[in-house]
Amino acid sequence: MAIALFPILLFALFMATRLQNNLYIIVALVVWLIGYLSIWASIERLVFSHLRVIQRTSRLFSKGDMDARIGNLERAPVRIAALSNTFDTMAENISERELRLLENLKEKETLLREIHHRVKNNLQIIISLLNIQERKLSDHDMIEAIHDTRSRINAIALVHRGLYEGEDLSVIDMQDFLSRLISELVISFDMANLGIEVKLSLEKLEFTPDAAVPVALFIVEAISNAIKHAQFEGGTITVSNTKTEGEITISVLDSGTFVDKKIVQSTGIKLMKGFARQLSGKTTIGPTQNGFLAEISFPIQEAIGS
Repeated sequence: MAIALFPILLFALFMATRLQNNLYIIVALVVWLIGYLSIWASIERLVFSHLRVIQRTSRLFSKGDMDARIGNLERAPVRIAALSNTFDTMAENISERELRLLENLKEKETLLREIHHRVKNNLQIIISLLNIQERKLSDHDMIEAIHDTRSRINAIALVHRGLYEGEDLSVIDMQDFLSRLISELVISFDMANLGIEVKLSLEKLEFTPDAAVPVALFIVEAISNAIKHAQFEGGTITVSNTKTEGEITISVLDSGTFVDKKIVQSTGIKLMKGFARQLSGKTTIGPTQNGFLAEISFPIQEAIGS
């Protein structure tokens, strides 16, 4: 009987020992898991949470929020706290430098506007002097020469006026500028009394000052030539601009009948061709079925300065 029970007791002892070993393993795993979770929680609280604050603040600062700061990180490790302080110091320095740059830019814009304003005023003084001189003259050719010079100077003055009155000092709204220029020329050439109607067909374009000046002078010469060399009977002058792929075209078309055949050799035509060369462009000048056309075409890059 005792011999029969011995294998059973031996098996029971083996199983108890095995269960005890498994229990040790389970306890060890539980202790390891608790330790891991404790370490992870500590790292999350002491490291990751602070790093997320730094990351979030850095993202805000990079998107233009110049007031974004990390501030005091409570219970942060020494090195993370040092990183936070370094970021805030850097952000403060960048913000101060940005503010100084904006102030300098604003001051520069103010000075540029003042320069353009003074240049325009000085040109107006020159125009006034020419007016005084013109009233003292009796020779028709000299009066005409002074009148033409005055119109050219006035066109340049309008460019400077457009610059200091505009929002952007680097470009001129040509639609508004050309409308002003034509209005000035209508008065200057007394077109109302001549029975001449001016029609505008202008797209909204922006030119640099370097392009606006020769374009303005081209239009002045074209209209001046039309007034001087054509015979109008209730005619019209149409000023238009078009923008195609890679090119801008500005046209002055009058319905007058040209009676002065010397126009092709005139100073005005030579000047218009010279203005086109300044813009790396070309001119089309001559009679058409609808009247006399003065047209300038040039690359868009010349107009926008790129």
